[in-house]
Amino acid sequence: MTSQLPKFSAPPGYRPQADDTSLETDLLCFYLLRQKTVAERLQVGAQLTRSARQFSLNCFHQRFKQLTPPQFARKMAEVWLQEYCPPNYVPGGSEVSWIQDSIQLAADLHSIFEAQGIPYYVTGGVAAIAYGESRTTQDLDMVLSVPRAAIPALAAALEQAGFYVPGVDDVASGRIKTLQVTQIDTISRADLVIADVNPYEQLKFERRQTYRLTDSTSVYLASPEDLVVNKLRWGRQSQSEKQWRDVLGVLKAQQGDLDYEYMHRWAAEFDLAEALEQVTLEAGVREIADRQWATATYAVMRRAFVLAQERDRTTQPSSGVEVAEGNQYVLIQDSARQMFAVVVKLGDRAIAQFGPQGTVLAASPSLADRREWAAIGQHLDNKSPGSTTPKNQDS
Repeated sequence: MTSQLPKFSAPPGYRPQADDTSLETDLLCFYLLRQKTVAERLQVGAQLTRSARQFSLNCFHQRFKQLTPPQFARKMAEVWLQEYCPPNYVPGGSEVSWIQDSIQLAADLHSIFEAQGIPYYVTGGVAAIAYGESRTTQDLDMVLSVPRAAIPALAAALEQAGFYVPGVDDVASGRIKTLQVTQIDTISRADLVIADVNPYEQLKFERRQTYRLTDSTSVYLASPEDLVVNKLRWGRQSQSEKQWRDVLGVLKAQQGDLDYEYMHRWAAEFDLAEALEQVTLEAGVREIADRQWATATYAVMRRAFVLAQERDRTTQPSSGVEVAEGNQYVLIQDSARQMFAVVVKLGDRAIAQFGPQGTVLAASPSLADRREWAAIGQHLDNKSPGSTTPKNQDS
């Protein structure tokens, strides 16, 4: 079996998920994770959570033998819910239901939201498990697209389904944006976040993905790209290492299946471009991200070269080689070698090389290069017929 495994090598800058995990072990674990579907990864995470809860129950049974069943139930609620434990709350159900996991809770809530006609997506730790590293998670995070006026009706439906739902008036009035609910029979908690009204939030709902857990159960998850951007935002606010680790896990598990240009677009919007650059390096996917950038930017580079030709601003230093020299970049078309290259003037550093039909041969842009070529693309768009040309610098 081990003879069928590929030879693993870590790209420069690669970081394992934990300090006590070797590079080879980390690479092997994520190689194996990539062989699993989203539903399979969710089931692995669910089993970890159930095992952790069962172990917790066993330990507390030994430690608190003197407690009556209701007292023991209250003790477990206090331990598992901590500051979110409702006052005077004693769990119903039994220890069989107490080891339920957040994935099953998401499926339970899915049915309620579908019946109420409320769009939602799962984010946070459960989505991180689905797309990345298997781990336990304490609660469930879901984002709902629901009018504030519909909050009381939603709360009533949740209560009828066996949930404790405090703070309804505060959420309905807009004083707070999260409805924190607890499933009484399972000691399971969910944060139901009322979505903001803005273009990015609308886009996240459009890009959410549905996954079937069983023949009869599905859930909506935030897209992996939106999860990465959101976790980088949360990590900056909370300085949480867990958020960074989750992002590493998603990038390592998803690799080339992600749209890095989309993530870079929104990372720049939220001033997270440097963080995204760093995490792609540590996850070993920088080359994938750079090649996607080169593919996306090729048309802009070619347009800049053609514009230089039209303005007679190219030179031919040797046979078959034509060069356009801008303020910051040199564009080189080598017909003999069927290659097109873009080089930074300062330092003579190649940031992209293309073969026939724009095939990416190599790409290594800096964050500054990404920003400059985005500006050049905007400049070229503004110079199209019928547009007003702003003052800007060519490549």
